[in-house]
Amino acid sequence: MKSEYISKKSNFTGNIVSLLACTTEIICTLGLKDNIVGISHECDNPIEILDLPRISKPYININESSKNIDSSIVKSVINDLSIYNIDNNLLKSVQPDYIFIQDMCNGCAISANDLKIFFNEVANKNVQIISYSPNNLSEILHEIKSLGNILDCLDGVSRLITDMKIRLKIFKEENFKRNYFPTVAFIEWIEPIYFGGNWIPELIEYAGGKSVFGKVGEHSSIINFQEILNSDPDCILIAPCGFNISKTLSELTPFLNRPEWEYLKAVRNNNVFIMDGNKFFNRPGISIISSIEIIAEIIHPENFIYEFENTAWVRLKDNK
Repeated sequence: MKSEYISKKSNFTGNIVSLLACTTEIICTLGLKDNIVGISHECDNPIEILDLPRISKPYININESSKNIDSSIVKSVINDLSIYNIDNNLLKSVQPDYIFIQDMCNGCAISANDLKIFFNEVANKNVQIISYSPNNLSEILHEIKSLGNILDCLDGVSRLITDMKIRLKIFKEENFKRNYFPTVAFIEWIEPIYFGGNWIPELIEYAGGKSVFGKVGEHSSIINFQEILNSDPDCILIAPCGFNISKTLSELTPFLNRPEWEYLKAVRNNNVFIMDGNKFFNRPGISIISSIEIIAEIIHPENFIYEFENTAWVRLKDNK
């Protein structure tokens, strides 16, 4: 896939505030990074946008343990408090025409509720709020296309979607050739334990595996450790939402201290892997292709070498 899919006939001139890391990546891929006037605290790609005004920051301490982060989010939800602080004065000053948010998960990213104060005060009532909230691969492709249409990037987004579909077709064709589909447990949070939901089971399937938890399009939910023991997967992938590899490695004590951990097949066979959840698996956008490649490289190393090792994933046994 190319880094940019520019629509030469586009007449788009609006100001964009992207409060999702995945929509920031998509918009830049469509050649409109110069139209972005504000981003969220989470936006980190491409490097050309890193100096843009940051419209948001979390109220909770994202450097705490997964257990404490979860506790803070639950308390905020119970008390009907926002998890994110919006700099409304800064948001007004950049004069957005479009603001991209999500409505899938209050804890994952900024939602419409977080912008209530802004819309109570803003003078330009014509600001358009665009909710980007896909739950599976087909919805991801559909919403990327819709985003491109809204921003008058018709030919660019068409070529982007075509390239993504070609890559997905290649993965499917590879699966027709194989007769071994390892079982995969994808862990999206550590304390409490959440399995990967929504698009994650599909990514595993395209990569040539079989997800032991979750159904396509359904949100992730809490499981207990006994359920991991009962499924005894061939491979365990750990990629907590919002965590990079080093943060995840520092959080693994609840797993490693369990005596039953060593009895799992994946642990005995050194098939436990830590992945960069923040950059790849938590973003329902163009990074899903790389996400499939990462999983394929891990579970079918005899067929795939994408050179993501040590940048997007590491083997746990090598990093204890």
